[in-house]
Amino acid sequence: MAEHQTVMPQLPKTLNRSYRSKISQFLCHLEQQNQRWSVLAPAAEEVRPAALETAVNTAMQHHGLDEGTRAALNQGFNLVLQGPSGYVRLAPALPEHQTVMAQLPDTLNSKQRSNISRFLCHLEQQNQRWSVLAPAAGEVRTAALEAEVNSAMQHHGLHKNTRAALNHGFNLALLGPSGRVQLKPVLAEHQTVMAQLPENLDRRQRSKISRFLCHLERQSQLWSALAPAAGEERPAALEAAVNSAIQDHGLDENTRTAINRGFQLKLKVSSKR
Repeated sequence: MAEHQTVMPQLPKTLNRSYRSKISQFLCHLEQQNQRWSVLAPAAEEVRPAALETAVNTAMQHHGLDEGTRAALNQGFNLVLQGPSGYVRLAPALPEHQTVMAQLPDTLNSKQRSNISRFLCHLEQQNQRWSVLAPAAGEVRTAALEAEVNSAMQHHGLHKNTRAALNHGFNLALLGPSGRVQLKPVLAEHQTVMAQLPENLDRRQRSKISRFLCHLERQSQLWSALAPAAGEERPAALEAAVNSAIQDHGLDENTRTAINRGFQLKLKVSSKR
């Protein structure tokens, strides 16, 4: 069929000969079934068209097409077609998501990598992409990504440490569902801040600084953006953030004192509003 002959030359040059052959055989199968690629093909940006997925799975299950046919179509057309219901996939199929996995930091352990891989597979099952949810540069708490991760854990059976793995892998501060009390900072930068506090700081003061860092994460802020420069005792942005946290967000009145003690600062109370 002329239409299908046009499909083949448009495949990416990087596609290997084996995958090209499987796609060609699938197009021949469609012709035998009196079907057309144009009827099944994905719309722009669509990665999992239901009719095409069904046609591929049927062709493999009932018409003897090679088991690599679905993978070939995924690679050739940047799709994430999946197997029949109940089929468990351990690695993402979308090239974009494979690139995400390849760029994870070396400090991530195998369990964390696995949790991130499963999350990317979940996105593909939901016909979503990491690039749509990923944080912008410097952003630590993206609302859409946080909601998706929490939903995946609560309603789709993803591991309870998925959120922590993403936080570690992408230097984020994603939090649990609304109402959950966060007692320790999740952002690696803030954990480092806590570890570098002076030893003579008592437990209560450490706790107040920890709660302030958690507050910054909920506000999608970073300590590094507010921290004093060398020799600076009263950075305006940090003073304003501390006062706002105490006055408007319920942090303990002694939070300011703890920060002053922990970082040798002289933050003051703002004028009454």
